[in-house]
Amino acid sequence: MPKVVLFFPSYYSDEAAPPLALIHVAAPLVEKGYDVRIVDSAVTPDSVNAVVNEAKDAVCVGISMVTGPMITQGVEVARAVRAALPHVPIVAGGWHASILPAQTLRSPSIDAVVKGQGEITFLEIVERYAKGERDLTGIAGSLFKRGDEIVWNPDRGYTDINALPRRPFHLVDFEAYARKCDGTRWILYCTSHGCPWDCSYCSNASVYGRNWKPLDPTEAVAEMRELEDRYRLEMIDIIDDNYLVRRDRALEIAEGLIRANARFAYYIQTRTDQIDRVSDEDLATLARSGLRRIFFGLESGSAKVMRSVNKRLDFETVYRTAERCGKVGIRPSFNLIFGLPAEEEEDLRDTLAVVDRVGRANPEADFFTNIFSPYPGSPIWPQAIERGVREPQTLEEWADFHPKIQVLPWLNGVRHARIQRIRDYIRMGYSARQMVITAPTGWRAWARASLRRLARWRLRLMWVRFPIEVWALRAYKAMRREPQTAVIN
Repeated sequence: MPKVVLFFPSYYSDEAAPPLALIHVAAPLVEKGYDVRIVDSAVTPDSVNAVVNEAKDAVCVGISMVTGPMITQGVEVARAVRAALPHVPIVAGGWHASILPAQTLRSPSIDAVVKGQGEITFLEIVERYAKGERDLTGIAGSLFKRGDEIVWNPDRGYTDINALPRRPFHLVDFEAYARKCDGTRWILYCTSHGCPWDCSYCSNASVYGRNWKPLDPTEAVAEMRELEDRYRLEMIDIIDDNYLVRRDRALEIAEGLIRANARFAYYIQTRTDQIDRVSDEDLATLARSGLRRIFFGLESGSAKVMRSVNKRLDFETVYRTAERCGKVGIRPSFNLIFGLPAEEEEDLRDTLAVVDRVGRANPEADFFTNIFSPYPGSPIWPQAIERGVREPQTLEEWADFHPKIQVLPWLNGVRHARIQRIRDYIRMGYSARQMVITAPTGWRAWARASLRRLARWRLRLMWVRFPIEVWALRAYKAMRREPQTAVIN
């Protein structure tokens, strides 16, 4: 069987799950009889040489790229394959390649780019390569090099998720991921593509448009139960951009999981105003089916800032949702974006006031924070350029574009350092828990609770100078070496 090698660069995270994007892309190839090898640097020692060795008899190598640090390893692998195996074509795909396909293709080691949804496009590319052809003319959704020329093919329309083969999770060594997560058994899963909303900071529309296409609920339930049994799963993180676009479908899945005696916990992403329209009875049904955590894109506590990014949200739905989720045992997790162009000092105070009120409504609510990273392809990108953001000119330069530490023309120096301290105290005070966490016990539990109270007090006063607790905690973590047991949060 012809071989295809797929590489997934690391997110540089302590957590790891089978790379769902590559498993999706592999599905049509497996159905056609190709021998697909997935190399994930998160669980593969010396992943560069692993890819080169696998690629020696491969039709091609595919590399998934997301804007930021993943690009560093992606480029490193592409260069290594090109140096060792100049005859093997290298194809880039993923969010970054879809948003900036021509610039990605200009990288010397990249031969072709998959733009947008990749399952069918990549299959057609592989079939062309398998015939010994390097000209990809006519393959919708792709770009390729013809000498020094970049050839654009027409875009490919959306492929219905229900028309695609079932995802081949067996291609990865699941136990390697469980070991990476200290025994915790979890996966990423997808039951729909796209989102109908039009928030201006989001680049989703550049890949899926403003479309939302769901997987049939019966198929979603059957596949999740099969995966639970096969891998003894404890948790499934459903990464749909907006799981509750249709409440009746979410409830149909929940009721199906209950009937199927599913035992795993699952997480979803949605909006607080959509939870606000779910009855108490239906929310209880979702919880009974295993829903344990919901991620919400709060972004800011300022109505002015929210309007500036075209996000329409009533903050009262945030408080009600936090409280209602607590009553049924669902943890609400809110994402915040600091440094949006319209954010001023008063907006920052508004955001921290919302954080405080949410914490009072539900003490178990947590928050994740980022620095605004304007992505090309998002409606806000031109505004960011006008404000002085320098657009990286090569694929390699995008590796430094990171939402955790982003420095912006209007957010640098002292202001940037202050925001980072605020983010430190939000993590400390509102437990920005990861998918897989260590459960504190004994004196550590007492210390964590004490730091949590102190951090919340500091945030209420916006007194973040001299963050001695942050420094002490970092020093302690740097010294600590003992392994700890991981649990599902």
